[in-house]
Amino acid sequence: MAMSDHEKTEKILKALADRSRLQILECIQQGVSNPGEIAHKLKRHRSAIEKHLRVLLTAKIIEKIPSLTQGGQLTIRYNIRESANKLLATVQDAVQKF
Repeated sequence: MAMSDHEKTEKILKALADRSRLQILECIQQGVSNPGEIAHKLKRHRSAIEKHLRVLLTAKIIEKIPSLTQGGQLTIRYNIRESANKLLATVQDAVQKF
């Protein structure tokens, strides 16, 4: 069963209505996109960061990007989807006007 527009809107807004998730998105925008690096930068447990990343993934705000380290080890990085980046910019602009 397809989600209605209202359900999609609710899911996205709920995902964005959390300070930790907004901080995680800011890290990703700044190029810190590995869960371990994000946890270190925000001084939080990696498991808590991964929980928030799952919420953002489910809401389709971010996407997983598998990549290899210089040593050839598989790592997961995250990227903000283009449509979500536009939404975040719009929200940030609107917040400045309040």
